[in-house]
Amino acid sequence: MRTVSARDANQQFSRLLSAVEEGETVFITKNGRTVAELRPRAPDRRDDPEWRAAYDEMIKLMRSTVATGYRVGKITEEDNYGDAPL
Repeated sequence: MRTVSARDANQQFSRLLSAVEEGETVFITKNGRTVAELRPRAPDRRDDPEWRAAYDEMIKLMRSTVATGYRVGKITEEDNYGDAPL
């Protein structure tokens, strides 16, 4: 893990990308505060723990929501255009 300023990141962006390709995570700071994170992307995002946690939370919320709403049948041409003259 490496921390660099926004100015340094701008000046050595290619080197930072090479480090990220090798598996390193880089935090970019501006005025002493972390504003960005460069990290390697998992080949399959389902292997990314952050993505997996967000996905699992979404599924949990979807299952806990009561299914409401109106179910419609097959949509016809008349439904698409309503009362508009042909």
